[in-house]
Amino acid sequence: MPANPYQLLHLRSGIAGLAPVVGDMQIGQIALNYYDGALFIKTYQGGITESVIRIDGRKTQLDVYTTSGTWTKPDGAALVEVILVGGGGGGGSGRQGATATIRGGGGGGGGGGMSRRLYAASALEAAVAFTVGAGGAGGAAVGTSSTNGAGGGVGGGSHIEGSGYQIQRAAGGSGGGGGSTAGGSGGAGGLFETIGQSGGAGGTRNGTSTGIGNFAAGGGGGGGGINAGGLYGVGGSSLSPYWTNYAAAGGEVLNDDPCEFEPVGDGLTVGWLGTGGGGGGSWDGDACAGQAGGLGALYGGGGGGGAGTLNGAASGAGGAGASGVVVFVTMF
Repeated sequence: MPANPYQLLHLRSGIAGLAPVVGDMQIGQIALNYYDGALFIKTYQGGITESVIRIDGRKTQLDVYTTSGTWTKPDGAALVEVILVGGGGGGGSGRQGATATIRGGGGGGGGGGMSRRLYAASALEAAVAFTVGAGGAGGAAVGTSSTNGAGGGVGGGSHIEGSGYQIQRAAGGSGGGGGSTAGGSGGAGGLFETIGQSGGAGGTRNGTSTGIGNFAAGGGGGGGGINAGGLYGVGGSSLSPYWTNYAAAGGEVLNDDPCEFEPVGDGLTVGWLGTGGGGGGSWDGDACAGQAGGLGALYGGGGGGGAGTLNGAASGAGGAGASGVVVFVTMF
């Protein structure tokens, strides 16, 4: 024991991960690792046992990953919550077609699904490989007369692995369908514990807005189309599935002026989830390029659908879906 039992002795280090062992310390001595925020004390129990106890200054450790890689389990971990969000689907592009025909808008991409699970730290391997799902590409604008729009790409799934197997997964959202002589279908939301919101269908005039409900990432609004009578439409809005005060607005013609549009809204990030982008608005005539769908927001928001157009004018491209995320929350 120290010569003076009331004397406070301490060691310190700024080296990441360095921890003292019994032989490094005197009984009653304190060691501080100021890099890790960890405190150690050497205890002595009745002349029988000496030990070093870690008093961790961290309550939790948050690791957020937007690209695939490997997570290393921290020393002293007790519980680990894993949050996964899949990538959002891309919106479909609109159809380019002749006068007096239907030129459908593209469908909005589906939002990525979400999975949240709590593990005993001992149940996870020391190094956990993970994959972050990419967002789906928006359907390309159509530059050829009397041609259907292109479908949006599927969002990639996010997952973690154990012993070479996927042990937790959140699926990506499906891409929105390309516009045809009907509006493109909205992409389905990604699956698992909380399903992503489906995208809105493209319109033969107005695009469909998404709804509100118990979903994960938001789907994109459907693109506006043009009906056989030449009536043009408004792009569908992407309503936040969990926050009623926000919507990514669909586009529309500004004061009936040719080729002038109200801007399409991109999605918004709320916590670990993104909302979808709005759908593009349509206009019949004047060889105006179709309005593109809005972008899905991080993480997992679906892209909006693009607008249908008259032959000779490029249709609106679909908005891209946002990538997913992998989050580890370690509790000590």
